[in-house]
Amino acid sequence: MTSSSTALPVDPHGTDACSSKRRSEVDYEEGKGWDEETREMLEGKLHFSSSGGTLKKQFLNHPVSRHKFATVQPPERPLCAEEWSRLREGFQSPEIFEEVMLNNMIRYNSPIDVAKSLLTHVAKSNGDIGYNILVKYLALCVQQGKTSEICDVYDILKIRFKILESGAYNLLIKGLSNSDQWRMALTLLEEVKRVTVPSRSNYESCIKAAGRHREMTLACELYHEMLTKDLVPTLDVLQALFDYSRGMKDPALQKALFGILLYLRENQIYPHKTFMWSIKLWFESIPGENWKGHLTNIKDSGRCPVCNHQLEDSELTEEEYNNLRERIIRDVIHGMDTFRKTSPQLFEAVNWLAKDHARLLVLGRKHMLSNSSNWKREIMKEMQNKADFFFAENIALRSEDDAFLLYATLRSGKHCKFVTRDFLRDHKACLSDSVTRHLFRKWQRGHQIAVSPSAGGKRIIFLLKFLIYTEIHELCSSEELGNAFRVTSKLAC
Repeated sequence: MTSSSTALPVDPHGTDACSSKRRSEVDYEEGKGWDEETREMLEGKLHFSSSGGTLKKQFLNHPVSRHKFATVQPPERPLCAEEWSRLREGFQSPEIFEEVMLNNMIRYNSPIDVAKSLLTHVAKSNGDIGYNILVKYLALCVQQGKTSEICDVYDILKIRFKILESGAYNLLIKGLSNSDQWRMALTLLEEVKRVTVPSRSNYESCIKAAGRHREMTLACELYHEMLTKDLVPTLDVLQALFDYSRGMKDPALQKALFGILLYLRENQIYPHKTFMWSIKLWFESIPGENWKGHLTNIKDSGRCPVCNHQLEDSELTEEEYNNLRERIIRDVIHGMDTFRKTSPQLFEAVNWLAKDHARLLVLGRKHMLSNSSNWKREIMKEMQNKADFFFAENIALRSEDDAFLLYATLRSGKHCKFVTRDFLRDHKACLSDSVTRHLFRKWQRGHQIAVSPSAGGKRIIFLLKFLIYTEIHELCSSEELGNAFRVTSKLAC
């Protein structure tokens, strides 16, 4: 981005956009479809009755499988009671006919009138409509944006049940937030708060609803409230905040959006192209400013080809490096109780190898020494002739491997690089202040190597002279790793 005004600098001493706990739990994937509990209800795994006016959860003796009856084709027109009765009698499991039929109506997006005719038949036959059937019908209404029907179902549920479970609330909030009755979704959100912590989808539905109606102060309040509940926002809702804020001149809103950019930066979250475009358009829409955005590729020199700005160098000063190393040892290694969970010999061995300035150190588990299809003995022996290995006990806690990887890398000096697919967010979250977390991210950016197979998928190529390799049991087989060692044999001499 370039502008006639100065871009907001990143203040490493400033307050983080999110707590360290949230930073360690960033979710990259945009939420799609129904949430897990709502999906479970739609599959018919739970049954609810209104006995005594309270909601009682009962497991069905024969849970409805979404696969077993997936081929049931709903009728294309509303049926009368006699027609529904004939269909039910010919069904292989009549006791779950209505739920299976509604599941398939949702699947095929059947007309609402067809579903209404089924509910009319159920009410006449049983004198009542069960909770599960009502919620499945509600799901179809939400899917089709039928606001009037959603409100009708809500009125029925309020009368018959004192408390609703989260699946029904999720559907109601989602359906109403996408309608002109979106403020009812805010009321339902308050109802949920009285019982439990609302879900991420609850908050995000309400945030988007407020944004669509240009009530950005409310949207930001809900967003920050969501963060205080330790709920990690999806990129989808973050993008929506930028989209709905275009053309608005509001210092508080601008500060909140810059906070989101800092949040992405601190957590090394890389927006997808459409999100980047939304950020670009928001900058260009700020009244009274002269931003011009470009989507570009940064050169290896670290200089932007558009504005000629030199990006931040990943190299640390001696003082910064020493401070980071001591804090990692104190807050991450000691703080995670690694010593008490692992034998002292493990730490001593890693310490010795690091002090000995090994050119290549592989941290693994003892199961790698067993001759198997993944770890062939002759290839492992060849690799051990070219590098230093340390094999820890076969414990389940993989996160402890990363702690020793960090320790060995930092003890080996500023030149040392390390290889792992893990972004180490949990370890960064152990660092208690923003300054050290900023140094960690900066050091990590210049010293962590990502491993990717070649086009043929049989070779891993290292281009750096000094490295520590870890978690190889997850990345490739011993044969593939052996090929990588042959490529780098000159470096291991």
